[in-house]
Order: sequence, then C-alpha cells, then structure tokens
Amino acid sequence: MNSSAIIFGGRSPTALVLCKQLANIGREVHLITRVKDEEIMQLAKENNCTEVHQCDLEDLNKTTVLVQEIDKDINGLSAVAFFHRYRSKTSDPFKQFAVEVNTPYEIILDLSKKVRSRQCAIVLATSPAAQKIVEDQDFHYHASKAAIQQLIRFSAVRFAKDNLRVNGVNPGTYVYKSRAASFYAEHPEIISRVKKEVPLGRMSNIEEIAAVARFLLSDDSSFINGEIINIDGGLSNRNPN
Repeated sequence: MNSSAIIFGGRSPTALVLCKQLANIGREVHLITRVKDEEIMQLAKENNCTEVHQCDLEDLNKTTVLVQEIDKDINGLSAVAFFHRYRSKTSDPFKQFAVEVNTPYEIILDLSKKVRSRQCAIVLATSPAAQKIVEDQDFHYHASKAAIQQLIRFSAVRFAKDNLRVNGVNPGTYVYKSRAASFYAEHPEIISRVKKEVPLGRMSNIEEIAAVARFLLSDDSSFINGEIINIDGGLSNRNPN
C-alpha cells in the first residue's frame, strides 16, 4: 500500500530534514514550496523528495485543489506536515492569519470529507510565541502562533472520527542551525546563555525537531492526538530567575 506525505515548508531547514527522514522510512514525499526554482529543486533532491509542487498558501483554492489531487492520485495520504510560515516584506495580519492558520484549517477540513480506510496523521509547527513574548516579533506573529495551537486542539477533537489525527511540535527558543554557525561564533554570550538556561545545557538541532514530527506522523504514535510537544531541552518547565 502506498504511503505518501505532503510537507509544506519549501526552504525550511526542518521541513527539508523531515522530508529526508520520511523518505528513509519508505514514504513518498511531496514538498510544497512558494517558489520553485533551481535552488529548491537541488535541496529537494538532496533530501530525497519524490516531487516538488509550487503553491502559494495565500491562494486558498489552488492550495486545497492541489492537496485534493495528490490525495486522490496516491489513493489516500498517510501524513501531512505544516512547517511553513508567512513571509512578506510588509506586515499584513490578515494574510498572515490566512497563510498560517486558515489555509491549514481548510486543508484539514477538506481532508475530513473523504472516507479513509487508514489514518492520516497531521503535524503543525508552532512557536514559544504562542504562550510567551518573543521580543523580536510583533503582535500578529504571536497571535498567529497562539491560533495554531487552538487549531491543533480543535482539529484533533473535531476530525478524529474522520480518521485524521492532529498534533503539534513546538521548537524551543534556542535551535541550532548550521547557516547561523558564524553568528554563534561571533556571539559567545548566546551559547553561555543556553548553557545556563536550558536544563540539557545546549540548543536543539533541526534533526531532533524533525524526528519528533516524524514520530507523530508514524503509526508508532497512532493513539496520540491533540498534543503539542515542546522540544526545548526542558526550558519550558523552568521558572525564570
């Protein structure tokens, strides 16, 4: 039986690593990106994506139709992950809500209308900004991330009867990304702060975040529904000094 996944995220490092991890366990992976160019095609190849689709989540109709087509062509998706975020040079709270919250909801709603013989697992990425204030982000970013958490809980309850299972991952404040290695080297105070504040004494990495999403998208988590897993080395359990 075919086992296929859709990953929304394009150039998101975590989304790309998740593609590779899913491919390594035998999934056919469809990567959705806003801009399809040579760079993303090379990244997709390096991360074992089966197919790359260009789609802007601001276009709700095009996005839902694309998911419907993939779902039909492969005779039922087994996994969908949302690791995208709204990107624009100017702030537009309505477009941000549409891209990060409403379009994923409409996709989930649409998937719920199809009779499924097997479970389809869905994962959405949220942020510490859903519950705490991140100083370099504006109000609309915080509001959107909080709404994603409610989307996860709502969908887990409302659509479970339709053989959909919805969970979330909440990457911590400190995530190591190789493209930022020089920045960390130039700011050793960040590493010192991580060692002091994070109980495990280091940053998480994108492979660890992707691995949690992969678990939630697998049959091994078949009775986990509506959970939002913090991946922060225990930081969220610690009272500020």
